Amino acid sequence: MTSGELTPREERQLRECYAALHELAATCSVPSVRTAARAAVAEVHVALDGQALDFEMYTHRWLAEG
Repeated sequence: MTSGELTPREERQLRECYAALHELAATCSVPSVRTAARAAVAEVHVALDGQALDFEMYTHRWLAEG
């Protein structure tokens, strides 16, 4: 592995983190936690995008929920 590349384990962990945060951001009933989770999803999105990994970001669902 060269510097700047994720190991398969790191990639899996990042995807799992993204999925868990995304679910929390979409379903949490506590507004401050939901907002923090959404911000964290955005940060993980940057990491995934920077690694050119294929993933979906469904933030449009949040717009309808507030």
